[in-house]
Amino acid sequence: MTAVETGERYTALVVEDDATHQLLIRKALESEGTQFSQVQFARDSDEANRYARQMAFDVMLFDNRIPGTRGLDLISELRNAGVVSPFVLMTSAGSEDLVVQAYRKNVSDYVIKDSGFWKELPTVLLRVIKADRAKKREQELMSGLERANAKLDEMNSATRRRDEQVKAALVRLRAAATSSGDKGTLVPILDEIDALL
Repeated sequence: MTAVETGERYTALVVEDDATHQLLIRKALESEGTQFSQVQFARDSDEANRYARQMAFDVMLFDNRIPGTRGLDLISELRNAGVVSPFVLMTSAGSEDLVVQAYRKNVSDYVIKDSGFWKELPTVLLRVIKADRAKKREQELMSGLERANAKLDEMNSATRRRDEQVKAALVRLRAAATSSGDKGTLVPILDEIDALL
């Protein structure tokens, strides 16, 4: 079942200063049958910075060459500021070094702006969103599991402490029963309780 069939809609921040590329990207992401309900465009790093910090987006698509700074540097800045949306980097001049830098900065995907790059953007962005959501869900589950394990460890420690306290009380009670001469009645009961621990 696709996102359209389930009614899921996504938001994207697109940082692109070229008006033609903006138009092509808008057409690709907002055409009928796509899952994007809102596509916010930013023309430079200042706008991108403002939108990214003030609004939550399901995915962010950044051109690497934008007025103000490199897209990759802006991604680093936003990551350091706590922005958790997944990022996709676009560039018209791809290089192996840039790809390595992008992945080191936790960029989710990389798009080369060739003649028909915009046609594949909905597929690329949806894949990134789904992978990001799956990763976050896995992190939530792991965090829940860690909390449950910590609670179990705490309960086990408390149970061990109680067992030690009960055993110590039994030792004292056995000593009192032996010294009082009531070995026949109390000692077998205390032995039975001790065996249960």
